[in-house]
Amino acid sequence: MQAHVDYLEMFFDWFAKQRLWVGAVPMNGAVNFIEGVTSVLWYRSGPFQVQLFVVPPNYIIPEHTHPNVDSFEVYVGGQIKFSHNGQFVTNWDNHHENGACSPFRGQIIRVRPHDKHGGVFGPSGGVFMSVQHWLNGVAPHCVAADYTGVAMGPNHASQVVYGDVTVKSVLTENDAVSSV
Repeated sequence: MQAHVDYLEMFFDWFAKQRLWVGAVPMNGAVNFIEGVTSVLWYRSGPFQVQLFVVPPNYIIPEHTHPNVDSFEVYVGGQIKFSHNGQFVTNWDNHHENGACSPFRGQIIRVRPHDKHGGVFGPSGGVFMSVQHWLNGVAPHCVAADYTGVAMGPNHASQVVYGDVTVKSVLTENDAVSSV
């Protein structure tokens, strides 16, 4: 019997060892804006890509899936309650004196293509990195365009290429996790 090969894990290990944390930002398509969230394309090669997300204070990213993406979500900083499969699984919070880094920095959550996930961002906002393996022959693009669930707003809904979205006029913490 042949062992399962985890291509995303292999790519993540390679990426971390390359010291590409300073980025390999391409000239074209480097920045995307999705309803106030900024995405920076940090790296892209073949079916793999890395995006850095900067989320404003007091923001809700509703629970959703990315049908063509297997990913690791990596905490960088700020205040983030991350939901995964219907429950809040983190309370990454950067309340430290003198702006010290959070002890949670670098924590990782695996999000497979049909895993529901979302987030609630506190008064400081939040920053996370998404390390992605694109599947099903879909070429990498901004992950927010590969999205099934409640959109972050009407502009986001109009940017979705793969998936199925609905729009709500007001988002609450309950939209970020199905178990609430």
